[in-house]
Amino acid sequence: MILFAYSRNLAVHGAITFFAGGPHAEGATDFAWMALVAGAMRVGLDPHWFSAVINVGSLLGLALVLLRLGRVRISMLRVLTIAGSAALFPQIFAAATGFAVLPDALLLALLVLLVTDGRVTWASLASLALCLFRPDGVVFVLPLLGYMLVSSKDRARSFGKVAGIFLAPGTLYFAWRVHYFGELFPLPFLVKSDAQRVFGLVVAHSMQQSLKYLLFDMAVLLPVALVRGLRPRYVFVSLIAVPTAFYWMMRLDQNIGDRFFYYLPLAAALLIAVHWGQTPLSSRRTFLWVGVGAWLLLIAMPFYRELRTFRDMQFNETKSIAQALNAMPEHGTIITTEAGFLPYYSGWMTYDPWGLNTPEFAHRFIQPPDVERLRADVIVAHPDQAESCLIQPVWQSQYGSRTWPNLTRNLVIGARDSRYELWLISYGSEFYRQRRRWHYGEGDRECWFLLRDSPRYSGIAEALRRYHGVGPPESIRLEEEHVAIRN
Repeated sequence: MILFAYSRNLAVHGAITFFAGGPHAEGATDFAWMALVAGAMRVGLDPHWFSAVINVGSLLGLALVLLRLGRVRISMLRVLTIAGSAALFPQIFAAATGFAVLPDALLLALLVLLVTDGRVTWASLASLALCLFRPDGVVFVLPLLGYMLVSSKDRARSFGKVAGIFLAPGTLYFAWRVHYFGELFPLPFLVKSDAQRVFGLVVAHSMQQSLKYLLFDMAVLLPVALVRGLRPRYVFVSLIAVPTAFYWMMRLDQNIGDRFFYYLPLAAALLIAVHWGQTPLSSRRTFLWVGVGAWLLLIAMPFYRELRTFRDMQFNETKSIAQALNAMPEHGTIITTEAGFLPYYSGWMTYDPWGLNTPEFAHRFIQPPDVERLRADVIVAHPDQAESCLIQPVWQSQYGSRTWPNLTRNLVIGARDSRYELWLISYGSEFYRQRRRWHYGEGDRECWFLLRDSPRYSGIAEALRRYHGVGPPESIRLEEEHVAIRN
């Protein structure tokens, strides 16, 4: 939804901004995907359906590339079998929400095929496309292109092609975006690199998220290594070792369906495909059975959890509230940790306190005085369930390190009771609330703070009331009970 907001502003207003009329911002770092969706919007296509069609087409294209890499005759049954297998990973739900997971995977697989075939010109083009779709694609591209240059018979000629087709346009694009946004790096990169690390290197949570996929790769590639040996080794280095080291050093925000780690099962598929043609039939069957077993042991439960999350997190109530805000005669301002549905459907001026879309808070962590200074009509925070929407005696006056509990606490502290009124709405879908047997405003909830003297107060309160929002004094009672239960 964040990317769709950028795409809409580009299509309608010709500027890359988080909200209409806002400053240039690079919160949607998937530049080519944003531009592609903007083009679809420009000609009247719905972005949700468009992204779905492109993702499904990319899934089928991925199957074709894997068959081509394995030198296997292409048939409809084989294409559908591989596509279906690729869709049995949690990242498919990220694709279903509009992320360019599958186009990215297709471009990466195509790049490996072109490098394997030694097609320098097309590999350079695919590298440029991948980096435009994902700026972190460079961690895959540079090792692959480096290997291709080193192994080339005519290194000077190959380097000239890479320089002219990939390096020069990429450098020009980088220079343009620095000029356009006034930032050396995309805002999400600044936020994701602002994290506590073990030994100053590894973000523990990012490493933990990757472990099941690394174990999956170890399981399915062990038979390959025993039968054929893992060759070419550059594929292993370029698709597993280097990217994993990079992602371990980043805090992976918005890692829907573990989308940042889709390269790991994809790398296993690519390595198996490379060895497929030289592998005996019995060994091929071993690869497949080991893969099925590894999926059942390591991936099936994460897949189910993502399915359940996808089903729960439909945000229909939030969407309706945002649309009601959009229908108000005069728009206001929002500070919200939920930077997708609310800005997109309300059209209100929005500050993202986490910093992915607001430069000020990407460079420094938001503080309570910032909340007071901005004086937004409404502040929306989604706290962890252990946290509170009311200031607690044990809290500090403000928090400096960038963590989610510290973020929501700073917002709550900034929205002092004398200025703001607390409302609660249930997080996610009605199905989620009923499945957990929560009453409205209980359990997983959003804290809405309404500015008491805002000229838009009555309209906001009416929208919340219409869609099951819980206002004072009931909201205060629920939060006090929540604190008592947690303590």
